[in-house]
Amino acid sequence: MRICIIGAGVVGSYLAKKLSQEGYDIAVIDRDSKKIEDLQITADIAAYHCDAFQQQCIEQVRDYDLYIVATNKDETNLSVALMLKAVFGKERIIVRADKDILSKKEIEDFLGIEIANTFREIYRNIEIILEYPFISYFNELEGGKFIVFSYKTARPDRFTNSKISDLKDIRNKLPFTIVLIERDGKLTVPSGEKVILEGDVLYILLETENLKKFAELAGIKYSPVRELVFLGISPVGLEILGRIYREKNLKIKLIEENIQLCEEVASSYPDVMVINGKITDKEILRSEDTGGADLVISASYREDNILACILAKKLGAKKVLAIIEKPEYEEIAYSLGIDIPIVARKLIARKVYRRIKHRGFIDIFDLKENMRIYEINVDRSLADKKISQISRPDTVILGVVRDGHMEIVSGNYTLKAGDILIVLEKEDGE
Repeated sequence: MRICIIGAGVVGSYLAKKLSQEGYDIAVIDRDSKKIEDLQITADIAAYHCDAFQQQCIEQVRDYDLYIVATNKDETNLSVALMLKAVFGKERIIVRADKDILSKKEIEDFLGIEIANTFREIYRNIEIILEYPFISYFNELEGGKFIVFSYKTARPDRFTNSKISDLKDIRNKLPFTIVLIERDGKLTVPSGEKVILEGDVLYILLETENLKKFAELAGIKYSPVRELVFLGISPVGLEILGRIYREKNLKIKLIEENIQLCEEVASSYPDVMVINGKITDKEILRSEDTGGADLVISASYREDNILACILAKKLGAKKVLAIIEKPEYEEIAYSLGIDIPIVARKLIARKVYRRIKHRGFIDIFDLKENMRIYEINVDRSLADKKISQISRPDTVILGVVRDGHMEIVSGNYTLKAGDILIVLEKEDGE
């Protein structure tokens, strides 16, 4: 497949590198020559330093199969997409959009394009955390039917000091798989004899609708979020606050230094307590009992949001989430103790990547560096074979979906046509 990406920012460059590594024929268009030059150094692509609104620019890539429009401006992206359809007759177009209103399926249907919406991706992450605050990371398969999430073990749960084989009674009531164990920064694909220690981070796969029941069976102690503090606000943060205000019965507080934004929130959402002040002022955070919050969200998009989260965590906040602008800050945020750093642009880039549905996968996502999980149909070449016959050193069969439900399987399990395999693939022999 030949794919043209318009926009060489965080989203576009991530996709260009990822897809070119997998053998796709990639072209990238951007008006910024520096971005184009940097991308050419790190990816095997065709790069065009030109304006997508100029016909001669698009003429150079008119024979491509898929167009991904991924600049940082919604208006530009929609305009380019409409031009591609109306002037050049292109059918398959994926558009990045940040605003909540553009997440509506009616807009996709009306324009005849696919929209990957930043707000929708961020809000889905926050929505899961609000309901299940013991989760720090998660990714979903099949639009949310299955979930892989991380959980840090702590007494008195069933995991701490148990072998994986000792959890059979839970698995018999509710199928789940421990995909990975992270200990002291090292990842392990566990066997049944692996002993889980307190503080291990488990990556667990199960059906999303079973999350609550799973937590009960596994002895995970938690309460859904009831008190929420926003440290700083941005246009996307404002939309997130508004959606939570309308849909969730939570006690919400906002601390923001911009008086105009404070007034806007106070007038639009009268039950939100609004405090005008710096989000890095420790005395303000202490006086407003930020440390007593179930969840703190720093949504300012400013560089001070990481420091604000660190202060909130030190004051005792149960969980802190930072929406981060720059991808290079993600690992720094983790290392500084921020529970959930969300890089909005990486979220949307990954979403677009998954929408391409390449190599015949039903769904796919990167779990960790050099590790990914995907779903693939059992066709005639795999039907009637046992799991042991199709296993490879670089893959682990995590489960089989049959008749809509996941089953945990052994090597003697016989596949049927129509089954779906959920697979962990370790690249480069990891």
